[in-house]
Amino acid sequence: MEHSKIGWTDHTWNPWWGCHKISAACRHCYIGQIMRRSGNIPFDGPMKTSDATWRKARSWHDRAQREGIRRLVFTCSMSDFFHAEADSYRPQAWEVIKNCSMLDFLVLTKRADRIAAHLPEDWHDGYPNVWLGVTVEEQSQMQRVDLLSKIPATVRFVSAEPLLEKIHFGTSRLRKLNWIITGCERAAQQHRREMNLDWVRSIRDECDSAGVKLFHKQYYSGTQLSFDGIIDGRIRQEWPR
Repeated sequence: MEHSKIGWTDHTWNPWWGCHKISAACRHCYIGQIMRRSGNIPFDGPMKTSDATWRKARSWHDRAQREGIRRLVFTCSMSDFFHAEADSYRPQAWEVIKNCSMLDFLVLTKRADRIAAHLPEDWHDGYPNVWLGVTVEEQSQMQRVDLLSKIPATVRFVSAEPLLEKIHFGTSRLRKLNWIITGCERAAQQHRREMNLDWVRSIRDECDSAGVKLFHKQYYSGTQLSFDGIIDGRIRQEWPR
């Protein structure tokens, strides 16, 4: 998508569609709903998207180069970049990413155990235009951060969305991170698991102590979904650079 509605990115790029649920955060995932509406259910794992979709990244890069303004690209919002059934597509995606130097690709995964084995051979200290992130919705998934912290990357980040309980990172983990995103679950009211703002405050306080940037994406005020990023009267929507 050229103009993403996600507050922390400019574009979303989906070289493949489709995923499988692997943890609590996936329970009300939007991917299955969107694919059903578009007639792509049932599906046998991720499906490679059209050549036109693959070319979008290059067109965004060329425009960013002309304007002299870097752009952020959330990669695989409709799948997981490290999904095992996308292994045959991923090398080509890495080539696109490497050749679009004016775009910063935000690669977010719940499959942290697969990152190290599926990086390109020339990754070395990390591509300068790739931010690597993991989802941590509850404390039991904190091992994803531990796996991420072993991977060299220009930016390491965590998406605590949907935030399902109070989580604690600790100083040693936060030292290895650059950015935390927080947000509630978006789902029908009868299914939605509520987020307690105190859980966000706890993450905010940890981030402030460690000098880590925080982006508070969304929360419910009653039944109204808000994207203003306000925590206790202050907008907290920061980027790591």
